[in-house]
Amino acid sequence: MSDADLVVGLDERTMNEVLARAYGQLYPKLFRGSEHVARSGLEFDVGWDVTAAPTVVLAQPPNGEQLVRDHLAQNFTPPPGISAEQVADAYVATLDGTTFQLVMRSVTFSIRGDGAEGSTNGTLTIFVQVDPSAGPIALRPLKAVGTVEHADDEWILNEVILPEAMRRAAEALAGVRPPALAFPGVPLTPPAVSVTRSHVLALANLAGKPTPVPPFADQWPAAPFFAVLSEEAKMAVARDGTRQIAGREFGDRGSVNIGIGTAKYAATARVERMDLSPGTPGSTEFGFNGPITGNVNAGIEIGCTTFGVNYTLYAKPDPNGRISLELYDGRKVRARTTRVETFTLLLRPDGSPLEWILSALTTPLLFSLTAIFTPAFTKLFEGISFDVWELPSIPVDFDDVHLVVRPSDVRFGAFAGRTTIEGSVEIATRGLVAAAAGEA
Repeated sequence: MSDADLVVGLDERTMNEVLARAYGQLYPKLFRGSEHVARSGLEFDVGWDVTAAPTVVLAQPPNGEQLVRDHLAQNFTPPPGISAEQVADAYVATLDGTTFQLVMRSVTFSIRGDGAEGSTNGTLTIFVQVDPSAGPIALRPLKAVGTVEHADDEWILNEVILPEAMRRAAEALAGVRPPALAFPGVPLTPPAVSVTRSHVLALANLAGKPTPVPPFADQWPAAPFFAVLSEEAKMAVARDGTRQIAGREFGDRGSVNIGIGTAKYAATARVERMDLSPGTPGSTEFGFNGPITGNVNAGIEIGCTTFGVNYTLYAKPDPNGRISLELYDGRKVRARTTRVETFTLLLRPDGSPLEWILSALTTPLLFSLTAIFTPAFTKLFEGISFDVWELPSIPVDFDDVHLVVRPSDVRFGAFAGRTTIEGSVEIATRGLVAAAAGEA
């Protein structure tokens, strides 16, 4: 499979559900119309009516390459020094795996004028490219083709219907705005796209790597919506989310009575670093290890003499535990601590203190420091929690229709040794979504 760090997929069935929902709200406004045309000295009113919802077909058309070459031959003249064949080869390679078909199988065409009228049935197909090159992914209509029942009516199709279909498709598709792929605090490359037989995919790598390039895998999770995360992506997000743990410092000052006198002390302890380790491939867990280091200096006054003692403070074993991914608020992913193993704080004397001072001081001093530092560090490690990702939604806007396509019923899974988030998709009216969230 592809080595992309993040892959998001949406299946053909879901895209068709979105089209059906949009069609129900936009018909007849977008899908019916007429145009006054002149031909051979006569004037006609040509009408069209798309009487059923369009459907998406992700499978590549068997004649797709020839359509591209024919289109270029009719509409493009290559610059000097470059052959038409070279241009066609480059164009075909660019479109391979990035286009799908928008098919209208039930279209009625009508003509009225000069005292006569009639109608015919036909089909329309618009080839659409999923284009990430300009930044956010865009849907661009490339070419419209169609059929009519009678050859005599092909002029209606070619001169009126197909140009109008391209114009309206461009307006409608401009309102579909797939979001950028992004993790909080962890930059990603610009996306690549891949249209497979079952899903449209957006793929990205961690910044610093190249943008994913084909060939991409053919097999992916079968869910209507899915996201596949590499182990490296999870670790990068985890490192960013826990970066403020390393270097956290706690301090304490006080005194302890050791029988032969009172010892005043000052102590500091800090998390030296935060080491993270992946769990089993495809799991939702990773491990952490946070070594603690510190120093303690104490002074004991006995009579008119002060005895100084220094210690190194450390933990054994190093504080460690597990951080797990979880889903909340329907489509958000966060990580939080799910286990912290027991650790013990210890003191190691520095230098060569007198044995009788050391033996009298160490135990009560350690008792005092443990009572202060152990709860503080335990709370710090137990309180790890950070946002990982908000699953992407796709707004769909055309005229006064405002829909949002968003993941629902999501769950964690595993695929090819990687962690997945899989689920269904719901289609909602965006005004109602905002109101439910308290935004309207």
